[in-house]
Amino acid sequence: MVSAWACFQYPNLINPYGSMPPERKESVNIEGLKKACAIILGATGFLMVVTAALRLIKVIDDDVCGVTLMVLVFAMLVPLFIAMKRYNAFGRDQSGKPVKSARASKIAWGFTWIVMAFAAISLVLSFRPTRITVGEETVKISGIYGREISVSDIVSVDLLDELPPIAMRTNGSETGKNLKGHFKLKSGEKCLVFVMKEPPYIELRTPDALYFLNDNGKEKTEALYRQLKQLKP
Repeated sequence: MVSAWACFQYPNLINPYGSMPPERKESVNIEGLKKACAIILGATGFLMVVTAALRLIKVIDDDVCGVTLMVLVFAMLVPLFIAMKRYNAFGRDQSGKPVKSARASKIAWGFTWIVMAFAAISLVLSFRPTRITVGEETVKISGIYGREISVSDIVSVDLLDELPPIAMRTNGSETGKNLKGHFKLKSGEKCLVFVMKEPPYIELRTPDALYFLNDNGKEKTEALYRQLKQLKP
């Protein structure tokens, strides 16, 4: 919300307007642009404060809070882009064609849209449940960060009531109740995690990797554990 006030009071903080030469700025409807930016940033900031407040009073948990904040940040870029275009912040010459610096701005915004699309796809894939297929020769983990584990490489399979303490996420996702990808335990050991944050959990070891798995619900996880356990008596 501070950024909303700052953009309204000091429009040169708005890019690409702030970096335009004086003659270019004359073609921009700065009054409309600064009001639009202030409203968009203010509304986003207000929703972020509400989200944080709901987390503090424990109406929502950390996972929902984190995902909501992420979505708000990405969603904010869409109306900002529309406002930039509507109030001519990209700039056009007398013939109506984009000027050189405006083309550069559009390239930057195009890159932003690509990043947003990639983030949206990653978010959807992160929410999708992991599918684990146990075959005679391989255990296939489908989806994002998926793997195929050779049955002959399995060293041990154990059922745990809780996950070991995790120190950090190195290359993975934590969305809603799902943990997927590469994590590092507080013990320093690296692992691949494909779980919903509801026990029990399956610990599967190979000579060069450590995996934590589970399915949707206790009964399904225990059934998966029995299948895996039969592979290595």
